[in-house]
Amino acid sequence: NLRPALVFDALADASSLKHDLVAGLDLMIVRELTGGIYFGEPRGIETLPDGSRRGINTEVYSEAEIERVLRTGFELARKRQRRLCEVDKANVMESGILWREVARRTHADYPDVDLSFMYADNCAMQLVRNPKQFDVIVTSNLFGDLLSDCAAMLTGSLGMLPSASLGAADASGRRKALYEPVHGSAPDIAGKGVANPLACILSFAMMLRYSFDLAEEADLVEKAVANALASGARTADIRQPNAPSISTREMGDRVLAEIAKAV
Repeated sequence: NLRPALVFDALADASSLKHDLVAGLDLMIVRELTGGIYFGEPRGIETLPDGSRRGINTEVYSEAEIERVLRTGFELARKRQRRLCEVDKANVMESGILWREVARRTHADYPDVDLSFMYADNCAMQLVRNPKQFDVIVTSNLFGDLLSDCAAMLTGSLGMLPSASLGAADASGRRKALYEPVHGSAPDIAGKGVANPLACILSFAMMLRYSFDLAEEADLVEKAVANALASGARTADIRQPNAPSISTREMGDRVLAEIAKAV
């Protein structure tokens, strides 16, 4: 699962953090999505002999599962700033120790990428203390779930955040993928024309980049979003207090107009 946290220049003041901390922020969190404590066995709620109950969940990862997501992270880092931070709790969890072992071994195939390690609790702190120190973060399902939501709010709104869930590559190198905005379906505002469409549009840009290898076209879409924001276009979720906002359709039209200017 790829979760970018990108702060557009025009929205740096919309973040909950100071402008200087987030201006120019561009990080990617790569979250393992199908293993770990959410799916490990044994799991369940059991009744003890004294009548009390306890809940059980198990963190389980194989080397193959870890290596798969790490390679995705290394490949991404190679195309970005060439820095990868593997995040775990190796100080208290054996699964974290294995993550580090596999990361070091896999790193041998990517000597051009700088590899570092960080404990998950420290990573959460660093995301709000100095988020621009990160390029690509690779981590487990549970930690990725928490850290990606933390990083999301650095951008100012969930309405700005795209995501990609990538399957394993087949023999031809192709992979199944799902692209979607991070935010939910928001049925409470359905039909009101106030939803921010930019996360959907940016998810489309991710599809162009990662499924169709159309990097230039993806850049075009992302630049159009940046230009629309720079022109002052704002939906209700990203406007400043008491500032005007435009509708979902109007924001989409503004992005389309920027694309038309560029082609």
